[in-house]
Amino acid sequence: MRPHRAVVVCAAWLAATTALFVQSGPVAYATSGVTVVAAGLDNPRGLAFDPHGNLYIAEAGHGGSLPLGTGPEGGALFGGLSGGISKVLSADVVTGGHATRVVSGFVSLAGEDGTAAEGMAAVSTQGNRLYAQMGVNSAELGSVPGLPQAFHDAAVAQLGTTLKISGSSWTRLAGTGNADFAWTEAHQSLGMGQFPDANPNGIETMGNTQYVADAGANIIAKVDALGHVSTLAFLPVPAGAVTDAVPTCVAKAPDGSLYVGELLGGFYQPGMARVWRIADGVATVKWSGFTTIQGCGFDPVGNFYVTELKLSGLGPDPSPVGAVVRIAPNGTRTTYGMGQLFLPSGFAFHDGAVYVSNWSIMPAHNAGPTGQVVRIPVS
Repeated sequence: MRPHRAVVVCAAWLAATTALFVQSGPVAYATSGVTVVAAGLDNPRGLAFDPHGNLYIAEAGHGGSLPLGTGPEGGALFGGLSGGISKVLSADVVTGGHATRVVSGFVSLAGEDGTAAEGMAAVSTQGNRLYAQMGVNSAELGSVPGLPQAFHDAAVAQLGTTLKISGSSWTRLAGTGNADFAWTEAHQSLGMGQFPDANPNGIETMGNTQYVADAGANIIAKVDALGHVSTLAFLPVPAGAVTDAVPTCVAKAPDGSLYVGELLGGFYQPGMARVWRIADGVATVKWSGFTTIQGCGFDPVGNFYVTELKLSGLGPDPSPVGAVVRIAPNGTRTTYGMGQLFLPSGFAFHDGAVYVSNWSIMPAHNAGPTGQVVRIPVS
């Protein structure tokens, strides 16, 4: 399959340097103030709580044994059906417990070692309803000759789709990734030479409407109750930018607007990612000065949070250290987890604490750190 940008821009680069992280010496998995809620996870990404306090975890999987050609960094890319969604019961979300797979068999694309997978990207809840977003798109499957029929059919049915989860089964709501890919084909002048592309990465549910942050198409897509996909907003970059915005997460604000975090903001160095506010279909930059945002959301009193995947940016520094930043309504910023979070991604807030998917590009079978979810009290 053709290499994808966005999360892959980051994930593939990290996969190429993971050995540096693991071999550089002992790593503290949790220190004061941080509790490991679940470990042994398979590339954990987006998080969401239901009204009963159960935590759902999107796991991108670890790829598989099916060779798919060359990946984004020149290495071999492998596919499998190792992705899924796991659940930590409410009784265990404070002290830590076992994460149980509630739905499995989702397409996963990764390097041979299973790091930096793409696939199941995000989860969202609305009351007792659970939704999910798959990454990438299936519009380019024709570029991979000789795919086994079973994998081909699964990829067509799943990649880039917005899903409703019911127990251990799922229903396809919309082919969001393919619709976004078509949008980029029609707007190639906006893509800095990198369109067409689509890689949905974040999802937020408001009533019966889904809002999807597409890190490849650089748009926020709207999926209505009938499965129709439209483009709510495109996120441009400043003059002189060397790459694109790469929106990775979207969250409903207390006033009903949407807040969106970026991975890059047009540049690879630290401090260039932005937070956008979208109201009445108009996107404006709310805050700037962040680095590699991957997850975001609000707490009940209106504070906004972002997870910063890699504080050194996407330059040559191999440090995996990340953080969570809280932005108060007046703009005051507080940083949590410094030196305790490593490649953090998904975000959720519950009962006075931040929950983050940690070591988010690591597979469950890794000899070093595996994917985790950690809890950080913030109030």
